Amino acid sequence: MKREEYGIITFESTHHAMAAESYLKGQGIFTKTIPTPRDITLSCGLSIMIIKDDIERVKEFRSKGDFRSKAIYSLVIEDGNRKLDMLE
Repeated sequence: MKREEYGIITFESTHHAMAAESYLKGQGIFTKTIPTPRDITLSCGLSIMIIKDDIERVKEFRSKGDFRSKAIYSLVIEDGNRKLDMLE
């Protein structure tokens, strides 16, 4: 049984996604720019995927206003099944 867990950060605009990616990389957070998952609606076309272990740090940065984002989701992939939940 294979299980993968990630955080997905969504944005109002591509500009916000690019600025957040730059900021997070500067803080030592691994980021991967991805197309926004189709399960998430009303967002710009780009999202950032982060590893599960960095979610709490990213939530802290976001709450301090260090970058702007629309929401943060948890993505769990287990045996080919995806589960996406909004964290904040």
